[in-house]
Amino acid sequence: MPAKIMEPAIPKDLPEKNFGDCFDPDEPYIEHALFKNTTIDIGDRRGVEFAEVRFQNVTFSEAAVTQMYLRDVTFESCDFANVQLDEVTMKRVRFINCRLIGTSMTEGVFEDVRFSECNLQMAALGFSKQKNVRYENCRLDEADFYTCKLKKVDFLECELSGINFTGTPLKAIDISSCRFERISITLEDLKGAIVSEEQALAFVVMLGLVIKK
Repeated sequence: MPAKIMEPAIPKDLPEKNFGDCFDPDEPYIEHALFKNTTIDIGDRRGVEFAEVRFQNVTFSEAAVTQMYLRDVTFESCDFANVQLDEVTMKRVRFINCRLIGTSMTEGVFEDVRFSECNLQMAALGFSKQKNVRYENCRLDEADFYTCKLKKVDFLECELSGINFTGTPLKAIDISSCRFERISITLEDLKGAIVSEEQALAFVVMLGLVIKK
């Protein structure tokens, strides 16, 4: 049964703002704003917070922000390539058609988060805790999910080739609609995963077993 994910609670009448005018490095907290068609340079910081914010067509320069907190936020057609967001906490957040190639979100906490039509190739999500999260029509080639805790996480129609699930139990996780040529995972972590018949045969080959006809 697909996870029930709470959508971001964002007012429809958000005022459009200039990021440079409202971002205070000494008090890096922004709420109730719309940012669009711009490039944002946060730099190397800790503890940046956004609440009830919408980002549209925004490019985040190669920043390194630890312990970012996001609540009721949407990112639409945004670029996070190679941005470091380690220890990020996200609650009711949605990414739509975003570029997250090489983005690092290790040790993150995700709750009620949805990634739709996003490119997360080579993204680093190791040691993260994810609850009520959905990846739909996403590219996750070579992404790293090393030693994650996944609860009610869906992978729908995603490209998973080369993904690393080592140390991440996939019990009750449905990857049956996804595509992959190879996955890094242990037999123990694979127990209880929901897979298609074709995928089951692929895992048999990956494990080095020979099917006798």
